[in-house]
Amino acid sequence: MTKEEIIAAIRNCADELGRVPTVPELKEMRRITLRTIRRFFGRYADALREAGFDPHGQGYKLELDTLFQDWAGVARRVGKLPGLVEYTRESRYSVGPLLTRFGGWTEVPRGLLQFAREKGLESEWEDVLKMLEAHEDRKRCADKSSSTAITRCKKERPLYGAPLTPLGLVHAPTNELGVVYLFGMMSGPLGLVVTRLQPEFPDCEVMREVEGGRWQRLNAEFEQESRNFLIHKHDPNECDMLICWVHNWPECPEWIEVVELSREVRKLWK
Repeated sequence: MTKEEIIAAIRNCADELGRVPTVPELKEMRRITLRTIRRFFGRYADALREAGFDPHGQGYKLELDTLFQDWAGVARRVGKLPGLVEYTRESRYSVGPLLTRFGGWTEVPRGLLQFAREKGLESEWEDVLKMLEAHEDRKRCADKSSSTAITRCKKERPLYGAPLTPLGLVHAPTNELGVVYLFGMMSGPLGLVVTRLQPEFPDCEVMREVEGGRWQRLNAEFEQESRNFLIHKHDPNECDMLICWVHNWPECPEWIEVVELSREVRKLWK
């Protein structure tokens, strides 16, 4: 059972029931237990958010009005348009529903501004709309300003289109350092906070919220491929989590939670 399979099961059950399933219903309909949910998400509410549902409402899919109110509230609290990490930390929801609607994080401000104008939300969210309008103005000016681009452009090198991902790593990691760098960008959306990094095994110490306001420490190891854990002769009993780009170690002990970043990256664009 993977994280993506649990999310798909929640969505399928919701389609059948006309609302999100309770934990007992999910167990009865798809044989997914609360223990399994806690292993991947910590709390059932977090699993519902990842699946695109509102755990605090009536259990139906998040409407754009709800997403805007939440996003605008985050922007008001942080005093600027939130980035991926800030939104993940401050929001009640995951980034998934917004990415699904607008196709990429860089397109979220434009889409929400258009929605707010169509719904006449200028008076209620005047400060946030000013941020959005200023952001769009800066983007337009950047598009029109060619002088800077000309001075920075090296004529002997090819030109590329804009990145289609908000992540700062364009290509898949080909070594362990690339995995560490990518995890640093994705730790927030994954619900993990790094408290220590070290050159010896285990590489990393992370904290994760397991219930309301309660966090636990996990020992994590980075590998390009999960089976490298065996090649490096690490002690499985000293590791709680294996963070890799590709999971190709079927015999991995069941108590080690595997975070396969290639799957997590694809999930951002579902």
